[in-house]
Parts: sequence; structure tokens; C-alpha cells
Amino acid sequence: MKHAPSMLAGAAEAVITRVKDRPVVYDDLFARTLVLGADDDRVVIVATDMGTFSVEYADDLLRRIERTTDIPSGNIIITTTQTHNAPGVDGREMTPAAGEWLSDCIAGLVKRASDDLRPCVLNAGRAPVQIGYNRRLMQDGEIVMAPNPDGAIVPWVDVLEAKDADGRRIAALFSHAAHPVIVHWLSEEIGPDFPGYAVRHLRDLLAREGEPEGVFMFAQACCGDINGHPLRGGFGACDAAGLSLAFAVKQALAGARPVAPGALKARSLDLPLPLEEPPTAAECRAALAEDPDSTRLRELLAVAESGERQFHPLSMRALAVGDALCFLTFTAEMFAEYQLYAEAVSPFPQTFVFSHTNGITGYAATAKDYELGPAGGYESWGYPTRNRPWLPPQPQAEGLIHEGITRLLGELMR
Repeated sequence: MKHAPSMLAGAAEAVITRVKDRPVVYDDLFARTLVLGADDDRVVIVATDMGTFSVEYADDLLRRIERTTDIPSGNIIITTTQTHNAPGVDGREMTPAAGEWLSDCIAGLVKRASDDLRPCVLNAGRAPVQIGYNRRLMQDGEIVMAPNPDGAIVPWVDVLEAKDADGRRIAALFSHAAHPVIVHWLSEEIGPDFPGYAVRHLRDLLAREGEPEGVFMFAQACCGDINGHPLRGGFGACDAAGLSLAFAVKQALAGARPVAPGALKARSLDLPLPLEEPPTAAECRAALAEDPDSTRLRELLAVAESGERQFHPLSMRALAVGDALCFLTFTAEMFAEYQLYAEAVSPFPQTFVFSHTNGITGYAATAKDYELGPAGGYESWGYPTRNRPWLPPQPQAEGLIHEGITRLLGELMR
């Protein structure tokens, strides 16, 4: 008879504001990590107050963490909050020196947490909350970016807490789906947007009950079509959103239930999503005659002349604690509908779902959004046609992603 492994946990955090690409800071950026252990296995969750990481940067970081800790890269997930007041969005990038420093910092954090593993009890919970709105509204026959009260959202926060044998909190991880864009555009100052305010308020709320300790970390859920509200609301509105989220996290912690100890499992899956057909070679040549310096048109012409079907990668990874808890992650910026689907089909009692994890590969919209073509708005048409590979996925991508979710979660239960 197999024994239930004792659970271990370690956590660490560090200020990473020095990666800033603008001079003024309204609040520090953090990197945080939670390492879980069972028997000889370990899994890692890294959460950073950054916009996004490229797949190339994330791959290098995964390898660096593996070299530093001997934890297999397949057991590691690296998330970004997608604050829009930090590098990694809107074409903003870290300098090479800042990127190198951050990689070493994060690898060192994971090493610290892994070296400090302690016996623990895991508790998981959920509470209702909404700090954002669906941002895709049909108006005059096309999708515009505006609040849609009837659009999909993920109206809850998921929480995982690790406490040591003395009942002291090691870490609390919480996840909710909303773009951190409440400060965005109203201020160019560097900061974490609502996730940072939520962490601060949560620590203050728990301090009143004598439990201020622990690493508090936010992981972004499927926010591809959800904006934090109000968009461009400013610092006061961002503080209020963070407070609302912190109250919900506190509520979830109060109602959290123990997670049964179990083996740590990890699975990954790469999905090639089929892309729409490019313009014909003749159409590309005609357009190039008008815009001969267009990289997009030159590359589309090469695709058209090749006659080869085009695909765009979507990588999925899932980590599980026995049969009780799962973290499902995607490299794409997933629409909320995919988290709702995962919630409906997951065999696990609680499933966390994270977007743009281990790098970002663009948006993953739904079939009905892709079917709108040029009327589909920014996420399903504008972004994919203005960025490589210059073509949006076909509507069948939704079904392939659904199949991938079901397959990956099913494999973890075997």
C-alpha cells in the first residue's frame, strides 16, 4: 500500500524594481516563489510583478533554475502578473543587463526556498470576487474594447496556503483573472497595479489577526478578455480594487480546507494551433508595391509562396498535488472562457489556471471570436495580424485547446 508523502514547502521573495525601464516608481516590483516537496520530488511556482516574459527568456530562466536547484524544468512554472507599469508590455523590454540580473535573482530565490523546505499543511480555498469586466463589446457590427456586463468573467479568487508545523504561514498564493491596467496610461511610473495593492492590504488585514507572516504572491488567471476596472482609473481606484481582492483572499483563507498530501506530478503538452490562410502571393506583391518596406508583407509573401500550412505554438503545463489540487498553465493569454471550461471538466476538487506562464505566445480567443475575422477586435484579429506570425488562429483552435485541457488533466489523474 502506497503511503501519502509528507508535504514540504518553502518560499522566498525579493524586490526586483531595479529592472525598471522608467525612472519614477510608485511602488516596488517583487519576485516571489513557492516550492512544494513530497518524497524526493519538488515543484516550483514563480510569480513576478512584470508585464510578460518572452518564451526565449522564460526558457533560459527555466534552465537556469534547473541548474541552480536540480529541480527539473518540467516541474517549474513562471508567471507574470502582467502589470502594465513594468517592462514586458507595449513593446517595453528590460535591458540585457537587467534581464541577466533578474534571471540570477529568480534562480537564487528558488534555491533559497528549496533549501528551506519545511513540513507543512496545505490549505486551499475559493471566494467570490470581481474587480474587472469583460472588455469585448459588440458595437455597430464589430468588437470594441469597452466594458461588456454580459461577457465572460471568472468571478472568484483561488487561494493556496502553506503553514508549518507550528501553524505559521509559509506562503499564500492567490489567483484572479483581470488585466492590471487600472493605473496604466494615467501614470508612467513603475509599479505592480492592483496585485501589489492586494498584497499590501492582505498583509495588513492578517496582521490585525496576528498572522502577518508569510510570502504573499499573486498569479494571473485567464484575463485575456478581462480588464481590471476601471481602466485608467488611477491610484485611488487601484487601491480600492486591491482592497476588494484582499478581502476576498482573506475570506477564502478563512474557509480553506486541508489539501490531502499526495505525490507531486507534472505534465506538459505542446499544441500546434492552425492559422488562417495568408493573402495570395499576388495580393502580397500588390500590397508590397505600395509599402515595400513592410516586414509583415514580405514574410506573408514567403508564406504564400511556400504553400505550407502555418501553425502557432501553444504550450500547456500542469502540476498536481495528488488527486486534490492542480495548477493548469498556458503560454498564451487565455480568454476567461477557457478557465470556465477547465473548471467544468477538471477532475480535481480545485484547479488553478494561469495565463502567459513560461513565456507568452499571444492571445487565445474563442471560435466565435475568430469567426468574426477583421470585426473581431484587438485580441482575435488586431494583435495577431500586427505581430508575428501575422495570422490569427483558425476557429478550430478552441476545440483543440479544449481537447488539450481534458487530455492533460486526465493524464495527471492516472
